Amino acid sequence: MMTPHSWNRRGFLKATLLAAAAPAILRGAVQAGFEIGLVADAQFADIDDKGTRFYRNSLKKLGDAVEHFNGRNLDFCAHLGDLIDREWRSFDEISRPLAASRYRWHHLLGNHDFDVLDELKAKVPGRLGMEQRYRFFDQREFRFVILDTNDVSTYAHAAGSAERIAAAAALQGLEVEKVRQAKPWNGGIGAAQLAWFDRTCTAARTERRKVIVLAHHPVAPENEHNVWNSPAVLKLIERHSHVVAWLNGHNHAGNFAEHAGVPCVTMRGMVETAATTAFATARIMADRMVITGHGRELSRELVFRSS
Repeated sequence: MMTPHSWNRRGFLKATLLAAAAPAILRGAVQAGFEIGLVADAQFADIDDKGTRFYRNSLKKLGDAVEHFNGRNLDFCAHLGDLIDREWRSFDEISRPLAASRYRWHHLLGNHDFDVLDELKAKVPGRLGMEQRYRFFDQREFRFVILDTNDVSTYAHAAGSAERIAAAAALQGLEVEKVRQAKPWNGGIGAAQLAWFDRTCTAARTERRKVIVLAHHPVAPENEHNVWNSPAVLKLIERHSHVVAWLNGHNHAGNFAEHAGVPCVTMRGMVETAATTAFATARIMADRMVITGHGRELSRELVFRSS
């Protein structure tokens, strides 16, 4: 026979067990998905500060970001282009804080990464550990596509090369058309790469993977920092409803837009300001991405569109 005393005792034990389990349940909810580290535009160089850019300070800022990442359970880290501001030797110095990382870093090409001697421009991807200038890799149920938005540009190829001559002609045509992003510090995605991007997205759909794009230049909102042929890129994204996010750097002030349900995040440049950093972690779940910003970087929750 159950007495009031035994009921109270059993109820107490049950409540105690539930209370003990609650933190684990909550931790499981918080830790759903996987987390990555993100940095944009460290833009290191051993040169004097200029305006709001404090080039030397990026050594410590990046080192602090690496230390923070090391204390978390991440799947990988990515730097979204412009690891250096100029000069080949800058790669050696800014690589030191990265060497302390316990995670793999995926590097993207930025316009300033090519501010080296002409004979070294072709070696920049290799110096950043890149086997291809654009590529993809799969992580859990996602496909991360790394684009080269410097593909067609006046700075990524040696003077007199066929690529440089073609890019100069393309830029001149855009200037005549008064395209807002027709600037020499921007670039475009060439036809071959755009076709590859299309095929890569198609294959991801067949494999039932969502696509997250990593790039240096933005495609939205409309502004002077965008990829030269951003309208063509956006049309491709519109066709592939399983493309769920675009993350980029380049515009140090940061920016945000949503195009056809796809959140487009421009991360703020680490090189800006003397002492305030800018980096983030992003927890990626089946239906959303939660960005936790540090320093100048904003925190956001991005809900993915349905595919």
